[in-house]
Amino acid sequence: MANFKSFIKSSIFLFFISFSLILISNHSSYAAKKSNKTNTDLLTFNAYNDAPKIDKTLPAIINLKTALEIALKHYPGIMASKYSYISSIYTKNQSLSLYYPQISGTAGFSKNSVMDVNNRGITTINGQTYPVSGSGINYSLNNYSGSLNATYMLYSFGSRYYNYLSANYNMKGAKAGYGMTVNNDLYNVILNFATYFADKELMKADKENLKNSEIQYKAAGAFYRVGTGNLLDAETARATMETARATYINSIYIVKIARLALLNSIGLPPSKQYHFVNTLKFKPFNLALDKLIKKALKFNPQLKESLYAVKSSESSVRAAISGYFPTFNADFSYAGQNSAFPLNRNYSVGIGISIPLFNGFLTQNKIEYSRAILNSNIWNRRLTKDNLVYGVSGDYYAILNQYSTVKALKSSADASKLAYQLALKSYEVGVGSMVQLVTANAQYISGITSYINAKFTYFYQKAKLYSDLGLMLEHYIKRKNI
Repeated sequence: MANFKSFIKSSIFLFFISFSLILISNHSSYAAKKSNKTNTDLLTFNAYNDAPKIDKTLPAIINLKTALEIALKHYPGIMASKYSYISSIYTKNQSLSLYYPQISGTAGFSKNSVMDVNNRGITTINGQTYPVSGSGINYSLNNYSGSLNATYMLYSFGSRYYNYLSANYNMKGAKAGYGMTVNNDLYNVILNFATYFADKELMKADKENLKNSEIQYKAAGAFYRVGTGNLLDAETARATMETARATYINSIYIVKIARLALLNSIGLPPSKQYHFVNTLKFKPFNLALDKLIKKALKFNPQLKESLYAVKSSESSVRAAISGYFPTFNADFSYAGQNSAFPLNRNYSVGIGISIPLFNGFLTQNKIEYSRAILNSNIWNRRLTKDNLVYGVSGDYYAILNQYSTVKALKSSADASKLAYQLALKSYEVGVGSMVQLVTANAQYISGITSYINAKFTYFYQKAKLYSDLGLMLEHYIKRKNI
């Protein structure tokens, strides 16, 4: 009996010890989880703080035109090119400075200590004679001075003028370069916009493929369970369904990546606040090739940039040649100096001529260098023009071919959908095989995929043409309809 009571007491004691250990373990686990959660929240908070701030003034619903307008104001590449062009304006303005007089002024004050030791009665400071009342006495004398100087270039045999022309054409070339950046970057926006919606439609097709595969698997499994089907059909349907599921999951992530690429090309941070709306319309292209080439030769910014580069180089050659000629300058100065006011004043006016005699062949090398740059730019202009005509022609025929391809693939996709529906009904009534059904479904999904890819390829091929023309802004932003 005593042993039994001792056993009961020992059991109760062990129970309380075990229960305490469990509570301690749970508390430690909870503390660890809470600590991990806190660390995770802290990391998330820091990442959120480091992320770019969202501009709340931007619309939450973004169509293609809105996306392009946002990119013009927010995409870093466009903004960098814009301010590079603006800097060239001030460089051009600097070249105008020689058309204005160069004026400078100086003012000075000094205090001089004087001790008369040997010369009794007078002392001289800065050419001025001052009476001294006694010998061996220190004096502090003030000296005031001021001057006004002006120089103006009267004539430079073209040096001033051609340097200005070169800077002016460089500014126009920078403006054309900015236009080229705008066209290229807006084309990337359209490319990413079309890709995003193409991937969304492909994701829907993959989802439909998964749904069809699930129907096939259920049908094959039902036939197998009632004894009218075989295990091979059921296993084939199951394998097809699993493959379709993996494809659909992959397409979900492809859409997410495409959305990030679209936001990045616009200049926006990753955010769920923005919702994109597809406003792309599939329409025939009716412009003639000869008219397109004329527009390209007139508006293409890269060709403009090469034309201004040639003009700038021509001006640089003329400016370098002017180094052989003298320059004429007018000078004026007005100065005053004294130990007290009023100051002793004097002025000078003159005309000077600067004649270059020998500068170590510097002018000759400048001329040859400028001519070499000019010839390079001339050939680059020719290359740009030839490539432009070739590129626009290629864009034109590619668009016409793509339009016909899209129409043909649309008919093929409709036909393959009908073939799949017939194959499914045939299998369900027992007159078709699983191989025929799986093949028909694969052809149907392949037809939809080809049609979707071809349709959105047409959209950004058309955008490529307008980018080459240099008319992205006029066609996609200033027009009401796309």
